[in-house]
Amino acid sequence: MAKTIHTILYDDVLDGSKIIEMDNCVCQLSVIRRGYTEFVKEMKEELSKPALYILLNREDRKAYVGETDVFFKRIANHTANKEFWDEALAFTANDNSLTTTEVKYLESLSYETAKLAQSYDLSENSQAPTRPHATKSQEIKIKEFFKYVILLTKFVGCDLFEKNRNARQDKQSIPKPVVLNLDVKAEDLKGRVAIRLNGIEYKTKGVMGYAIVKEYLKAHPNTTIGELKDVFHNGLLGRWGAWNFIEDNIEAARSLKEETMQFRHLLKDEYVLTSGDGVKFVVSNQWEKANVLNLLQIAKNEGWIYDIERQ
Repeated sequence: MAKTIHTILYDDVLDGSKIIEMDNCVCQLSVIRRGYTEFVKEMKEELSKPALYILLNREDRKAYVGETDVFFKRIANHTANKEFWDEALAFTANDNSLTTTEVKYLESLSYETAKLAQSYDLSENSQAPTRPHATKSQEIKIKEFFKYVILLTKFVGCDLFEKNRNARQDKQSIPKPVVLNLDVKAEDLKGRVAIRLNGIEYKTKGVMGYAIVKEYLKAHPNTTIGELKDVFHNGLLGRWGAWNFIEDNIEAARSLKEETMQFRHLLKDEYVLTSGDGVKFVVSNQWEKANVLNLLQIAKNEGWIYDIERQ
């Protein structure tokens, strides 16, 4: 459904402090430039309520994610004690409906999403925020609110929650293995296909990468996560893939899959693998057709038995 976004500029300055709201939405964003003390004073009533907030230095790519019951007091404290930031984003509810528990939950959700995106340095957060217990109805409310946090953050030109394409290997710079002596062609992989690998059937194309990585680990159980990344590198991913594997942050990726960036990885328990050096990880499901051929070449080089069948 289309949304109308309203922006109120302070002193008619485009890159200054502002208030941003949407029709039929309780999420309100206050963008506060450091040093705009008059704006903060004038907005005291609006800012004296529970808030999720983000302190930013876009040039240095640094951010701090926080929450507070009274943002008006907290922003004064951060102005006095935190030097790195020059802009603050404060998300409040214009109907005063956000509770302490809910802003703490939003803080944890925001931090985890930004951490996974790897777009900003979050070292100003000395530790990861703890997610509080919330009722099912609160979770539904929070996750709906968080969708607008992401939307409005992007609306003001901040990519805190967007995947950092520069954090991964450059796909163009990584040579792909040469496909040799395969009896499978790219056109054989169109539509729904299944793969049988060493006698095990995998029913969708999206799990082919997982299947081959799993077999590789069975054949080479001491392979470290770093060595796996060299073999199954990001250069083999399709245009939707961001990373070949997700390590350590599997639970966070699961909780954020629907609410945020739709992580394109196989996140169910049954797909979690462990490298030779003990790292638990999950595999992307975005290996393009031509790249699946490269994965099958790895299987052929290993001497495995495989077969592709249309569904």
